Amino acid sequence: MICPESNVVSIPLDAIQCDNNYFKISKPLSRELVRSVLHYGIIEPVLLIKWQEQYVPVCGHNRIIAAQEAGMKDVPAKIVTELSMDDFLQIVSVKLYNNALGTIGKIKSLYLLYDYFNADKKKVMARAQELSLPASLTEFKNIRSIIELPPVIIQYIDSRSISPKFVMPILRLPQSSIALLEKITSACQLRVNYFNSMVVMIEDIYRMGKDKLLGDSIELLLTNETILDDDIHNCIYSIRYPQYTEYMVRINEIKKKLNACGIKVDIPAYLEGDSINVIFEVKKNKPLHPLLKKDQDILGLIELLIGLL
Repeated sequence: MICPESNVVSIPLDAIQCDNNYFKISKPLSRELVRSVLHYGIIEPVLLIKWQEQYVPVCGHNRIIAAQEAGMKDVPAKIVTELSMDDFLQIVSVKLYNNALGTIGKIKSLYLLYDYFNADKKKVMARAQELSLPASLTEFKNIRSIIELPPVIIQYIDSRSISPKFVMPILRLPQSSIALLEKITSACQLRVNYFNSMVVMIEDIYRMGKDKLLGDSIELLLTNETILDDDIHNCIYSIRYPQYTEYMVRINEIKKKLNACGIKVDIPAYLEGDSINVIFEVKKNKPLHPLLKKDQDILGLIELLIGLL
C-alpha cells in the first residue's frame, strides 16, 4: 500500500487539479473503469499531494476522470505533503504488475525520476532495465521529446503498447513529419503492425528527401470521405518503394491474362515472400486445364510472376 500512514479522506473534485497530468503514468482511461466507477464508486483511494490550496493527483488520474464522468462530487483520497522516490517506484511497480503501465508510462516514469526526484543516471538506467527499456531511452532529451509528442500519438502508443524500438524513429523525424503522423493516427483505426511499419517507412522517406511528396499525397488521401488504414499504408509504401507500383502494374497485367485462361493467382501482400498461390477451377465432366497438361506458355507467365517477387 502506498503511504500507509495517510488516512483516507473525502476530497471535493473542485479542490483537485484534475487535468494536471505531471505524475500520470497509467495507460489511457478505459470505458470499463468508467462503468465500474458509475456502478460501484471508487474502491481504491487516489493519492494526492498538497500543492498550495489545491491537490495534485499522484496516483489515480483515470479514477478521477471516471469520477467526473460519473457525476461524482468528491473522491476518497490519501493526502501527502511530499512524495519519496521509494513511494513513487512502488507506484510504478504496482502499475507494471497490474498491466496498467504502457510504453509511454514507462518512459514517463524515467522522466519523473530525473525531473522531480533529481535521480542520477545510474538510478535511471537501473530502472529502465527493469522496465525493459533500451539504454537510448535513458537520455533525458530523448525522454522529454517522447512525452512531448502530440497527445493523439502518445495515446495510441500507450493504448496499443507499441514497442520502444518503433518509438525511437519518431524522434528522428522533423516536426512536419510528426504532424503528418499525428494526422494519420487521427484519421482511422490503425492496426499495430501498420503503425510500426509506417513509422519506419516515414523515417526512410524523410532520409530519401521525399517527405514533401509524402505529405502532399497523404493530405490528398485524407480528403476522401472514408479512409482505411490499408489506403494510408499503400500510399506510404508506394513512395518508400517506388518500384512497387511498377511491379504491381506488371503483375496485374499478368493476372488479367491468367484470369482469361481460368486461372486465379494470389500474390503475397507487398510482394513479401518467395511463393504465390495458383488456383485452378476443376469441374466435373470438364476437361482439365491445359496447364495441368504442361502448357508451356502459361507456365512461362507463372515463372515471370515469381521472378517479380
